[in-house]
This record gives sequence, C-alpha cells and structure tokens, in this order.
Amino acid sequence: MPISSLLSLGKIAIKSRPTPSIPKKQDNEILIIGNGPSAKQFLENTQTKSIDPAVLCVNKFAFGPYFKTIKPKYYLLLDGDFFHFNDAVFNDPNQHPRVKIKPEFAEWQHQINETWKNLFTQNWGMTLFIPTAYKNSFMAKKAREHGIKIATFNYTVIKGMQWFRSLAYQLGLGMPQSQNVINAALFLSIKMQPKKIYVTGIDHDFHKNLVLENNVLFEEVSHFYTDKPFRHPLVHADGSGPVRLRQVFLNLHKVHVGYEELHRYAKENGVEVFNITPGGFVDEFPRANAEVVFTK
Repeated sequence: MPISSLLSLGKIAIKSRPTPSIPKKQDNEILIIGNGPSAKQFLENTQTKSIDPAVLCVNKFAFGPYFKTIKPKYYLLLDGDFFHFNDAVFNDPNQHPRVKIKPEFAEWQHQINETWKNLFTQNWGMTLFIPTAYKNSFMAKKAREHGIKIATFNYTVIKGMQWFRSLAYQLGLGMPQSQNVINAALFLSIKMQPKKIYVTGIDHDFHKNLVLENNVLFEEVSHFYTDKPFRHPLVHADGSGPVRLRQVFLNLHKVHVGYEELHRYAKENGVEVFNITPGGFVDEFPRANAEVVFTK
C-alpha cells in the first residue's frame, strides 16, 4: 500500500469518529446554493418560482435576506471561524482575539454572529452539517438548544489509492480535501445518494479579486448578501505573516483538484452533478440552465 494510504490510515485512527447521522436516499435531487454574487439573481427568481430539489446552503447564507423564504433542508458550516469563540465574542465581535491582529475581522465576526442568530430562528426542521471536531463546541451546543438537528462528518483528508479513497468515503471515515465549503457540500450531497445534484452561486473568480499593493496582497471578497466587497489584507491567522501569491494559487489549484475527485466519486455512485451557475470559473461539471430546478 502506498505511503499516502498508510498516512491516511493513521489520520483516520487519530481523528475520525463514527458518523451515523448523515441521511441517505431521502431526496431525488439536491440543490447546493453557494454564496457567490451570481446567486443574487437566482435567489431573486425564487421569489416568484418554487424550487423543486431539497436545498443545501452554506456558511453565511443565513446572513442574507433569503434564509426564511428558501427554508433550506440542509445547511453546512465547515470553517473553524464559525466555532472558535465563546459567549463574550458572540455578544460582542470586538472581543475576538483576532481583532487585535486584523481590526477588520470585527465585521467578519459580526456576520458570523448574525448568521448563527438567524439559524436559531429556523422552525422547519433543518439539518446542520458540522465537522466532528466541533460537535461539542459552544455554538454547536447552542444550536441543539434551539432545536437544530446536528449531523457530523469527519473532515479527515484521505489520499492514496483510488479503491482506498472510495472505501474511506463510503464508510464516512474521511473525505477529499475541501479547500472551500462547496467541496464539502458536494461530498455530503453525494453521500446522501440523490440521483442529481445542482450547484449554483459558485463564481470562483477569486483571482479577479486580488489586489497587490507594494507587495502586500489584498482580497476583495464579494457575496450575494453584501452591497460592497469586503477588502482585507491576506495574512496568516496564526500571525506568522502575509500570505504570498504562490500560496493563494496553490489553494485555488486544490479547489479544482477537489472538484475532479468529487466528480469521479459522484459517477462511481451513480450521481449526476450539474453546474447551473451562469458563467463562473468551474469547468469540471456539465452545465445546465438554472430553470431546471424550478417547479414546472
């Protein structure tokens, strides 16, 4: 067995835990809504049209104005930023230690806090997917107190031989590297074994939003729920210094390698994945018109 498979086995032994709570074969179709700017037009269309597939939303979707009208059946939070804080920070985002390093992080934390507060208002029976590492976190406990069903998954990155990767995925022991939340959303959707998955709001034009000033790299992050981009310098969260361009493009490479692996895994499981985002920079999945997800 290649060393990459052996290393993955070691990570499984250390990190992975049983995950019996992921629902299977409940939906024929699942729609994943990403938070890219292009999602705004799609979401405006939902005000006059009904969505047929079960909906899975991610990250700060609930910060926007469509959460209570879309009523997603599934929701996914992947990033540790949604969990690595306490009650004091939940009540005052300026109390987050990272604000001392990045003052603009106070706005970021504010959006996270408001996302959680809106999630707590759900009353239609939503399932929230979170990594097993955060299942006992302060925010996960609050979610349970507000009647949200928590389903955990192992974010243990699996590498090695194809048969070994597929087996680990099937057993819920790990998953492909998820460089962004849509990678993880696709993996969990495939695990639920629908016939078709549709994805919208994945613009993935990150490279167009980079600004380099005196060799300091800035990113202007745009989402459908904000009126203007969130501009911030790219620095490592541990305070070790600025992020370099080579690191940014390596991360983007990992995103698309992840899509390639997920497309393989989907076909292996008889699941079709369609990209219904208008434009955007994802070329791994076949394209379809967004009208296909609306009730005829």
